[in-house]
Amino acid sequence: MKTIAVLINPSSAGGRSLAVWPQYLQKLEALGYAITQHVSVSEADFRETAKYFSRNFKTLAVCGGDSSLTIAAEELQEVGYRGALVFLPGGSANDIVLEIRAQKSAENKTIYLGELSSPEDAKTFIGQANWGLGVVVNRWVGNTLAALPFLRPLQNVIGTLCIIFAHLLRRELFDAEILADKTSQRGCWSVVIVSQIRFWASGLQFCPAASVHRPEFEIIAVRRCGLIRMLKIILAAKQGRHVDFPEVTRQLARSVELRVERAEAVQIDGDILRSATGEVKALRYTLKKTRTQFRLSTLD
Repeated sequence: MKTIAVLINPSSAGGRSLAVWPQYLQKLEALGYAITQHVSVSEADFRETAKYFSRNFKTLAVCGGDSSLTIAAEELQEVGYRGALVFLPGGSANDIVLEIRAQKSAENKTIYLGELSSPEDAKTFIGQANWGLGVVVNRWVGNTLAALPFLRPLQNVIGTLCIIFAHLLRRELFDAEILADKTSQRGCWSVVIVSQIRFWASGLQFCPAASVHRPEFEIIAVRRCGLIRMLKIILAAKQGRHVDFPEVTRQLARSVELRVERAEAVQIDGDILRSATGEVKALRYTLKKTRTQFRLSTLD
């Protein structure tokens, strides 16, 4: 009988992972799997269990959000895991699962991970790192739902309002130089994304050339512009047409460095990077890719 170990993050999307897990359980049983499951009680427990499962199972699944999957991938890379990682999406956005479905034909290939480092901290990721608007909206939406959890069904509406107010208050401004391989561009940006996946912000096709299977990142940067223009760019990203706007720059690179005018936070796969003392803010970030020995897939 096929065996699979499943790690469940009960806090993803305010408990959504626990609500959708029974459906995944039925699918796995129908596929003939013998299932070992674990509901984590903390991030430390999640990490330790991922390492434990990696020693005993050739197939390991994560039921949670994008950040949960990234944490598991981080631990699996550290121990040199050579099996299969299966994503059972149960988060708020789940942009990574859209990428997995779009790359269905390559699911038997090993993937790359992104590695971000700064003088303050380091982080491995599957999806993308972004600065500017995404950080501000993540922070404000997170604070709102923490204080008023009954508003979670309105998360997308709250996010849209946060985009508007962040722009009007000029909170999203990100003044930085972007060095990608041998090229450099400096600007006052509203959005900077260094990505391995095409999708961002609940399904926007923001990085159409990005892939977990290629050795380069795609870097998309949006220069500061008027609010209506910015909203048009975001709406156009639903079909990947935002790259036609002159305010949007794009390039591919294997290594990236951001030099920032003032210390700024970074959002990675749906969560702002944090340390024990709070948000990590740095004046310089460097990013590179590293190849793993494991494969990434989903059930559908």
